[in-house]
Amino acid sequence: MKHSSERLAFAAPRLISAGLLCVSLSGCMVGPNYHAPAVPAPPSYKEPAPASTIAVPAGETWWKVFNDATLDELEKQAIAANPDIQIAVAHVDQADAVRRSVHSAQLPTVTAGASVSRNREAQQRPNNGNTYGHAATYNDFQLPLSLSYEIDAWGRIRRMVQSATASQQATEADLRFVRLSVAASVATDYYTLREADADINIVQTTLVDLERGYEITNNQFRRGLISELAVRQAQTILDQTRARVEALHIQRSQSEHAIAVLLGRPVAGFVIVEAITLPRPPVIPAGVPADLLGRRPDIASAERSAAAASAQIGVARAAYLPQISLTGFAGYESTNPASILNWQNSIASMAASAVAPIFTGGRLKANVDQAQASYRESVGQYEKTVLTAYQDVEDQLAALHYLSRQFDAENNAVADAKRAEEIANNRYNTGLVSYLDVVFAQQTLLSNQEISTQVQGQRLVATVALIRALGGSWNK
Repeated sequence: MKHSSERLAFAAPRLISAGLLCVSLSGCMVGPNYHAPAVPAPPSYKEPAPASTIAVPAGETWWKVFNDATLDELEKQAIAANPDIQIAVAHVDQADAVRRSVHSAQLPTVTAGASVSRNREAQQRPNNGNTYGHAATYNDFQLPLSLSYEIDAWGRIRRMVQSATASQQATEADLRFVRLSVAASVATDYYTLREADADINIVQTTLVDLERGYEITNNQFRRGLISELAVRQAQTILDQTRARVEALHIQRSQSEHAIAVLLGRPVAGFVIVEAITLPRPPVIPAGVPADLLGRRPDIASAERSAAAASAQIGVARAAYLPQISLTGFAGYESTNPASILNWQNSIASMAASAVAPIFTGGRLKANVDQAQASYRESVGQYEKTVLTAYQDVEDQLAALHYLSRQFDAENNAVADAKRAEEIANNRYNTGLVSYLDVVFAQQTLLSNQEISTQVQGQRLVATVALIRALGGSWNK
């Protein structure tokens, strides 16, 4: 025990000095300190933004503002089972594992081992004094505990941790963006499907009237009251309308198939019950452009990617400086396993080393240049993402503004077409015109009703697109 105390007393000052050296050196970090890139933020949007006090639902379930139970259930299933979301979750897990792996480099690495060997040394080997010039055969048993530690004197490892942490945060933002995009895609396909449902109902209702009109026109032709031309015109309108129904069924089927895939389900067996009415879209407040910087996950991802690239500049610059390491081991060694744990058979060693580059053929400078270029690229990507976000909101505000005016005009056109149909019926009943005039009036009414329904569907889709452009939240 006396020898143990003496060794500890001898090693303690050195260990304390080495620790103080590590602390003093670790305060230095090469490379630039990151600041978020500055981007222009207009005071308001160019396109008219309607005022609204509608609140965003809690928990980022923005689709609840549409008050549609079917949509709510579809969104719930998509968030739980969409393959793209599952892939994004895996990316987050990978990035977190990388961050933890890089962070571990800040701590010492300790390993334990055991070795057994049997050795024979030659008689005429150099420095053969221990065996008096004879050959020697012996066993060697070792139980070492090894330690290695890189002193982060220049902040290389800390910059690596910063970069890995920022990259992980970027993947978390990517996950939020994927969830937002999937939810928006479900809502878009859903209202495209509902638009087809409403159109099919309108066309099928008109189809009944057109079939009756064709029968009346054909009967008039058979009685010699009108020419065959009128019959063929009525037949043409009827066939065109039947073809329109089939085209709408294609649109509905494809939208239903797309929703099934978004929900992570096979198309076979997936059915959405028909609904013949379209709701009015909710009015979403747009706020101001600067709000997007804190709301949109793609902007957050681009900013975190820039932070990760900035930290890599420090990693590249630290390669110019010496890499300082501590290594050591302690344990036991003996030729006899029975006495290996005796104190006299203990072994220990501690060493420090510093390795500095002298000539690398320009590799280190090239690595710094590459890191700086990557950072400039990430800043440019961040600025582009912000500008694109502004554009996305402006596009949807413009769409909603003009679609609202178009919807009002189409409603007026539908009312006018209904009145024209009534006049045509009255004139036919009084014998002033043939029933073909009524058929033409019905065709005009159908066309305007379809356009009105399509515009209403486009307003719903544009509202979904505006919510996506706003980052899935507002009023906060």
